[in-house]
Amino acid sequence: RDQFRLHLHARGAITNLAIEPLPSFDFLAISDILLHVRAVGLNFRDVLNVLGEYPGDPGPPGGDVAGIVVDADVSVTPGTSEPAFGLAHAPLASMAHTSALLIAPKPRPLAFAQACTLPVTWSTAHVALQRASLRTDAAIIVQAAAGGVGLTAVRYAQWLGAAFVGTAGQPQKHAMLHTMGA
Repeated sequence: RDQFRLHLHARGAITNLAIEPLPSFDFLAISDILLHVRAVGLNFRDVLNVLGEYPGDPGPPGGDVAGIVVDADVSVTPGTSEPAFGLAHAPLASMAHTSALLIAPKPRPLAFAQACTLPVTWSTAHVALQRASLRTDAAIIVQAAAGGVGLTAVRYAQWLGAAFVGTAGQPQKHAMLHTMGA
C-alpha cells in the first residue's frame, strides 16, 4: 500500500493542499513511534495557517491525531497495534511520526474521529484553568464558551464543580449554553 500525505506547498488557499508520496521518517530518539493515522483533528489555527493568516510560520497544518501504533521501541509501548491519540508533527498523512511522550492509549468508548478532537482543546483548557487555580468554590467567566476550547473549559469547570458564566455571540449559541447550565 502506498504511503501518502496531504502537503501544503504554499499558504493562501485550501487548493494549495496536494496529495503526494510520504517521505521516509528518521527516528531520532528511542521514544519515537510510528502511528497509522485514522483521524486528524483540525483547529482554527490550522485554518489560519492554510489561508496564510497565522503570524509567523506555524509549520504544517494538523497536530491532533488518532490512530494505531505500528512501530515503537518495546520499552516505550509494549507490543504494537495499540489504538492511541495525541499530538504528532504533520499528521495529515497515512502515517505520522511522534514521540511516545505525546501519545496516550485511546479510550475504548471513543471513535478515532472523536479522540482526535481532544488533545489541543483539553490541554489548552487544562493549562488555563490550572493557572487560574479554578476549584469547586471558585467561579470563572468563559469567553467564547460555544467554541471548541470554550466548550471544553465549560465541561472542565463543571467537572471541578466550579461556577461559570459563558459568553457567546449568537442566540442559538446562548440557548445551547443555557442547556449546559451557563
